[in-house]
Amino acid sequence: MPCYPGTGAAPDVDVWREILRDSIVELDATPLGPPDRHAYTGWVNVLDLGAVSISDVASDPVRVARTPRLISRNPVDFYHLLLARRPSRAAAGTYHGLLRPGDAVLVDSTQPYSLTADRFAHYLSINVPRSALRRDLAAAPVLGGVIPARDPMLRVLAAVVTELGRNVNDLTTETMAEVGHTTYELLMSTLRASMGAGARPGDVHLSRTAQLARMRVFIRRNLADPALSPRMLADAFGVSIRYVELVFREAGSSPARSIRDTRLDEARRMLADPRQRHRSIAAVAHSVGIGDPDVLARAFRGRYGTTPREYRHDRASGIR
Repeated sequence: MPCYPGTGAAPDVDVWREILRDSIVELDATPLGPPDRHAYTGWVNVLDLGAVSISDVASDPVRVARTPRLISRNPVDFYHLLLARRPSRAAAGTYHGLLRPGDAVLVDSTQPYSLTADRFAHYLSINVPRSALRRDLAAAPVLGGVIPARDPMLRVLAAVVTELGRNVNDLTTETMAEVGHTTYELLMSTLRASMGAGARPGDVHLSRTAQLARMRVFIRRNLADPALSPRMLADAFGVSIRYVELVFREAGSSPARSIRDTRLDEARRMLADPRQRHRSIAAVAHSVGIGDPDVLARAFRGRYGTTPREYRHDRASGIR
């Protein structure tokens, strides 16, 4: 069992609920079965890794619920990936069903959910700010979607989280921060893989192909904006820069290179157009988002082996 540092054991379910509220999120907690305060077993331990925190939470049979009243009273903005250590039932999003040991379910602190354990309840919860997760996932996560224990990415994530609890006393502050980023990346990979799990083998590739086409259209439409950049693409599509880079890398390019090449291709088209011969090289450069005509000249020569002025002259002379 992981041994995260924190508040440790609670003497009864009321104290346990208060510890949850102060360290993670406020939940209603209703004991199941006959009350026996003298024999209660429950704990809440939290490991803060910076990018994520990990909670080791356990209790005698209990039903917990994040209700609209508590959401209003305790407005925290977190996603929690709950790794079930014991069997329980979950109601989150559209899912109402059983969690077996090793299964995981994603819940949102701003949305109602409940968990019920007729026997001893035990979860490891990976907690991450909603803003970070929404920024770095290509699409909104599916709340209540159960990731089965057999999922290979989840198994890696669970193994890392478990080992952290066993070795936390041997980690320095710097190492814990680094491990926090690693855990966050594993969490993102696990969620991305689970979001594509229900698709046919070609659907994920098709989705990225569609995204690539949309991003290329966006580049062409915003070519005159000098601020056009991978960051602008990421912001426009509500994804991370890393995801934008992945989409273009799968096509053998990069977002920065695609922006540059599209600018140069459009400049070449304009220079070859006899209807635009009256426009100066500087005007053409500004039209494609390049403020300095010398910058255009250097990039143009590097790509096409000639200067913009020479290219225009050759085209006007009928030289191909």
